[in-house]
Amino acid sequence: MSKQTANLICLLVAAIWGGGFLATAGALEAFDPFSVLMIRFIGAAIVSWIVIKVKKLKVTKEALIKGSISGVLMYLAFAFQTFGLDLTNTGQNAFLTSVNVVLVPYISWFLFKRKPMGIQVFASFICLAGIACLSLSSDGFHFSFGDLLSLICAFFFACQIISLEFATKNCDSTVINTIQMSAAAIVSIPFALILEDFPTSIDTNVILSCLYMICIATWLAFQLQTLAQKYTDASSASLLLCTESLFANIFGYFLLHEEKTLTMVFGGLLIFISVILVESSDRIKPVLAKLKRT
Repeated sequence: MSKQTANLICLLVAAIWGGGFLATAGALEAFDPFSVLMIRFIGAAIVSWIVIKVKKLKVTKEALIKGSISGVLMYLAFAFQTFGLDLTNTGQNAFLTSVNVVLVPYISWFLFKRKPMGIQVFASFICLAGIACLSLSSDGFHFSFGDLLSLICAFFFACQIISLEFATKNCDSTVINTIQMSAAAIVSIPFALILEDFPTSIDTNVILSCLYMICIATWLAFQLQTLAQKYTDASSASLLLCTESLFANIFGYFLLHEEKTLTMVFGGLLIFISVILVESSDRIKPVLAKLKRT
């Protein structure tokens, strides 16, 4: 698989996550936030193990360790995002969570001494500016304790994306995804059972929302992300995955008929430009190197 194909898969994952907001909202009509996390990860883990059994894949010790680390980081990111969302507004939570697109290149640089390309750094800030336009155009910006939790969430999402790049080097992507889903499911159980109560009745719409959230927005999306990160770098993946806010706004406009401002349209354009920059980075790099030599 080429890097361009892997990047397109990351865009597909972002689109799935963008549409997944609708399913999550449906599940939240009956379940509390941490119960939703437990349902999505336990359900996705069950689907993952079925795939493992059908494909007769072997779970190695290396995959078990690497996948577990990625799964715990993933759950911590979702947990801090949930805590943060409870204490701040949705726009700022989405914006601050997306700060991971800026953090990833520098964390990778610190851990692996791999200096990011200038165009990747530039594209990440362009993307972040676009997300700010989409998320903050109506609510403004003020910093609270909930915002701090959202920033911690962004840090863990960045670490999870980097850990997946490391985990998929010598391990099967399906096995890694199965282990990370299982680890997230195990960690999610105490939070849901201790902090929340289950509803006494569940209607059909909630069940369908949970099925989409489990099978499509969680298992399939993370399976595709894990596969793609075997062939693309963490910096590019983090930027492309952050376009979920763009897709969420597109789906909100066409399916829920939400009103969009010119500022939000401008934000979508900035995100689109950042994607083009990342997609063309491999073509631009040789040109820049040639110019330096001359």
